[in-house]
Amino acid sequence: MLATVQTVGFFKTWQEDYGRWTYTLTTLLGDWLYQAEERFGPRDQSWTILGIEVGTSRPQIWYPGGSERKHVVIQLSHRCQANEAVARYELAQEVVHLLAPNGEGAALNIEEGVATLFANGLGQPVTAPSYVRVLGYVEALLRIDPDAIKKLRKERSRFQGFDPKFIQDHIAGVPDQLAADLCEIYKD
Repeated sequence: MLATVQTVGFFKTWQEDYGRWTYTLTTLLGDWLYQAEERFGPRDQSWTILGIEVGTSRPQIWYPGGSERKHVVIQLSHRCQANEAVARYELAQEVVHLLAPNGEGAALNIEEGVATLFANGLGQPVTAPSYVRVLGYVEALLRIDPDAIKKLRKERSRFQGFDPKFIQDHIAGVPDQLAADLCEIYKD
């Protein structure tokens, strides 16, 4: 038996079959961040993850006090307050951005594509055309080398440090156009 209770924009779930335990957005964040690190490489621990806020117009990463403080918050949209599926979708899409926060800089297509890949893998299908496009770029890269993201992040942890030459120097067989597409600034 699965029950869900809304608690101030967060969702508490317990499942009696496995004993009493809870998953809130906060505990999902911890679980999913662990999974993202396992799949794509460790996060930059010099940044402090302060938590999750709900109520913005769109999901995003926020840097309270500016990037020099190295604090980061996931902000989820107001739509999450009454819809657990939307909350999970938005959280899943934002988790990858915690691996190497960019300090308010624009995300590259490769980072948004990895975020979309991750969310889809958690059963949170992402269907917006801009996300589907960048997911296609990342899937093409992973067909060339299934460990490409982990290999690239081992050399440069921040996605914003990637450029076409860097990708091609570290992953053999990446076509020029794919390398360029991956390194463009993401646009909705």
